[in-house]
Amino acid sequence: MRKFVDFAREEKGLSLVELIASLSILSLVMGTIYAVITFGFTAYNKVTVENSLRDEADMMMSAVMTQLYTYGPEYVSNIANENGIELSRTTKLNGTEIPRKQMKIYNSGLYIADATAANGTGKVDHLQSVLLDGSRIQLDCGNASACRDGLIRITLVLEQEDKKHVKHQLKMESRFGF
Repeated sequence: MRKFVDFAREEKGLSLVELIASLSILSLVMGTIYAVITFGFTAYNKVTVENSLRDEADMMMSAVMTQLYTYGPEYVSNIANENGIELSRTTKLNGTEIPRKQMKIYNSGLYIADATAANGTGKVDHLQSVLLDGSRIQLDCGNASACRDGLIRITLVLEQEDKKHVKHQLKMESRFGF
């Protein structure tokens, strides 16, 4: 123990080789710590954006399904020359005709509105992401123009930027019957 105390009391400096060796080791350790922290932040941002994309896709799917089941259409048909479907009823409510509903994707958004409403109304808002060109809503019920039952196929391709302006995409496909 006495040797250690005597060694500690000596006021010798470090040699150049010892100083270079200690700085080299310190730089390796600091570089490793920096890489781990940077990877962690990058992974956190990516997961945050992907969760946001999933939430928005789920919200859009929920809006379509809610509209389909609350409106209770008797017939569903594809909209001619557009990316969407139209819901219609032939029965009247208290003697008044129930307007047809349209669900379509255009201008990078999902729109749900009465068929007589002007284009641009009924947009599903509060989205941070953008719907890309691969997004579709289509009816699959054979060759008929309007169907009482069938399968609705929805494909949503969403894109969102993170804080570093890196674009992330999510493709969500869903099918459900009516």
